[in-house]
Amino acid sequence: MPMTLSARNHDVITDFKRGHYFVVKELYEEHYPALLDFASQLIINKEEAHHIVQETFIKLFGMRDRFHQLPDIKAFLYITVRNICLAYIRADKKNGPGSDAAWYNQALIAIDRFDESLVRSAVLRKMQEQVMDLPAQEQIVFRLLFYDRLTIQQAAEESGLTTVMVAQRRISGIRLLREKLITSDLFSIPLFIYFIAVGCGSDSL
Repeated sequence: MPMTLSARNHDVITDFKRGHYFVVKELYEEHYPALLDFASQLIINKEEAHHIVQETFIKLFGMRDRFHQLPDIKAFLYITVRNICLAYIRADKKNGPGSDAAWYNQALIAIDRFDESLVRSAVLRKMQEQVMDLPAQEQIVFRLLFYDRLTIQQAAEESGLTTVMVAQRRISGIRLLREKLITSDLFSIPLFIYFIAVGCGSDSL
């Protein structure tokens, strides 16, 4: 049975704050299935539940400097999933049961494919190339938010778009990138989260 993060020493928080890939992967393995089940109970739509949980992990690692204890990380994950699900319900989105995401089994198989550093670096570079193929507005917003690490307000001022449009292009950019990676057989959920929240624009890629 794999050791959970809660069973490890306090050094995991240091690695978490540094954005180490294997902490992303371990947090994913420990919490993703339960969070997915939690989201699926709230909104029913299984594929949308996947998107919400991935969005939550992206938010977590984007704010990683603010966390000092593992229980705070777990609390953030559940509270954020709940809040996004409630916003989804309030927006009156289509909320039928749907089917499980067609790409999920593929993503499960791919989890360990990118553990080797050279392989992972090559795939991360390919992910950067896929960003360059996004539609113009999605690409601009994606780069401002995830490469330059601007806030939505700052990205709106820089791009000339409204904050609402920036938020919309952020969502559509992430979804389009996910679809491109799935089609190219490059999709792994923890690596996808890592790329967006930590690795974008990194000189180490």
